[in-house]
Amino acid sequence: MRSVETRLAWESFQSGAQARIRQEIFASWRRSRSNGVDPDRLDLAHGEIDVRSPFVRVAAPVLLGMADLLTGSDTSLALADPDGFLTWRWESEQTLTRALDRIEFEPGSQVAEQSAGTNGIGVAATTRRPSIVIGAEHYKQPWHPWACVAAPVVHPITRRVAGVVNVACHADDANHLLLVAVRALVDGVTTALREAATSRQRRMLDAHLSFRSASAGPVVTLDRQTMIVEDEAAELGLDRPALWAAVLEAGPSASEIALADGLRARLYPVTPGRLEDGVVLVLARGSAPGGAASGGGAAASLGPLERAEVRVITDTLAECGGNKSEAAARLGISRGTLYQRLRRYRLG
Repeated sequence: MRSVETRLAWESFQSGAQARIRQEIFASWRRSRSNGVDPDRLDLAHGEIDVRSPFVRVAAPVLLGMADLLTGSDTSLALADPDGFLTWRWESEQTLTRALDRIEFEPGSQVAEQSAGTNGIGVAATTRRPSIVIGAEHYKQPWHPWACVAAPVVHPITRRVAGVVNVACHADDANHLLLVAVRALVDGVTTALREAATSRQRRMLDAHLSFRSASAGPVVTLDRQTMIVEDEAAELGLDRPALWAAVLEAGPSASEIALADGLRARLYPVTPGRLEDGVVLVLARGSAPGGAASGGGAAASLGPLERAEVRVITDTLAECGGNKSEAAARLGISRGTLYQRLRRYRLG
């Protein structure tokens, strides 16, 4: 019954009439129409893909680890890059392989929402949340016989979307277990990405978290290959190569650099005196970045154990809702000692 109602809603929407459908799907349909996506033809964009990208190398074995459980179930597993290009696909049965090829759901095809309309990968990449698209909820009519559940994978180090995991099957076979499977796969891929991170990247993450907890402004941590940036700083549209070039030009002894649009950054090398291990940038507008981490050089001279202590203290305070007495009790120290640590690390 639901499939009939969904089909009627799709037809109503395409004719310009009122459509009764889930809000997530309706919003995606509107975006698809605004982007000029053709609902009747596949007409997908295709491009070159890196089948040996770091994301595929780490994520594909995780998905294949579940493959044996899906044999005989007419299920497909797939990976897409952040731009919505399919980079890897596995099917439980050969008949499914041919069927997916016919609808162009194959490596090299771009299924991003802006080019392919409403589908699991497209919606998940756009909203950065798990997405379920079943039958006629797909914007493109050739995909109506299918169901797909997808979720973005946020890299545990950079905090950016590394790619998207997708599980697909025939629409008639869709059930809530698809979402359970996707969540399990995302957790597995995230863990694998964390384990694959280099020791330098882990040190960068520790430094980033320490300064983020102690600073009022946005914090960015980067080296020649990696940039750790969260929503507040991501909105600034910083370019990693340009930012790293500015850091190198300033040199390891610099305490501050001027960036575009009146933005400035105070520099804290992860390893004092050298840039090769990465650098933390505390950002602010105007002539002098504020925030607890920007005054003096104490934060820049923290060693690994001190940074670890900062992280434990800030995490505990967060868990206790800022209650310092409760945090001190959990940490096994006196309230006075906790206040000493807070002053020492400029944690407020």
